[in-house]
Amino acid sequence: MKYVVRVAVALVVLVGVYLAGRQNSGADSTTTTSTTVASAPASTAAFYLDVGASASLGFQPTGVPDHNGARTNTGYANDLVFREALRGVTLTLVQVGCPGETVESMLSTTIADHCYQLPMTQLRRAEQILRADKGQTGLVTIDLGFNDVRVCLDHLPVNTVCVAGALARVAADLPIIVRDLKASAGPHVRFVGLLYNDPYLGYFLDGPAGPAAASYTLASMNQLNAIMTHVYQSEGVAVANVPVLFQTDVTTRVALDNVGVIPENVAAACADTWFCYKTPFGPDDHPNDAGYSLIAQAIEDVVPARW
Repeated sequence: MKYVVRVAVALVVLVGVYLAGRQNSGADSTTTTSTTVASAPASTAAFYLDVGASASLGFQPTGVPDHNGARTNTGYANDLVFREALRGVTLTLVQVGCPGETVESMLSTTIADHCYQLPMTQLRRAEQILRADKGQTGLVTIDLGFNDVRVCLDHLPVNTVCVAGALARVAADLPIIVRDLKASAGPHVRFVGLLYNDPYLGYFLDGPAGPAAASYTLASMNQLNAIMTHVYQSEGVAVANVPVLFQTDVTTRVALDNVGVIPENVAAACADTWFCYKTPFGPDDHPNDAGYSLIAQAIEDVVPARW
């Protein structure tokens, strides 16, 4: 019953809209886009540097076997550009993210990833951009940490030793990344660090052992978010409270047709990510269009009304 949870009408509409509007432009290159809404002439212009892993590129599943994921133009960064344009702010978006990036790989100078050729790394590229734009107004979002615990939660049973190690690495390495980025930025650059929802709450529907597995993943993600909140606040970085908008800690029971009575956070995880979809689109832990929109809202909530 795990993958039945998606309401049929919502599934058809979402997949149809997604397939019609998605953009597969390759994940490894730096891209620059901007959006202006004609009805609201821009009064402020700023750059937007989006640092992170696959979610920072709007990744969603393609449904293609052995290649089930591609960047899209409907990610949270794209949504944020559009939202800010409605407020009269023109953001020029630069995405430097790399799928699979972890806090460790961001700092590595000896192991190449599949997006950058050493000595270039995502962190070094981001620092170059920030130094070049030092006198400009800008926004930087940091979307790192999820992949460190992802490998521990991606399969049942959950690897508890792996989780402990991943949390320790995030606590040690994330502050270094934040300090390096801030040291390269000018005085008019705002930083926002993203917390994470828990797509693995969908395990709740995976048979008798599912509820316990979902509870453990939630505890793990809450630990991750607590560590990242401490790091960001200690470094003077605003925190985008993504899990609140995903109702990640709301356990009130709700009734769903063809599924039964389940916790609201499980229903939200299935509604806003691809985790509860059947093959070939799932299970996949990336947000869908609705989920990316929530992340954009969480960022907008901590961006000042006046730039």
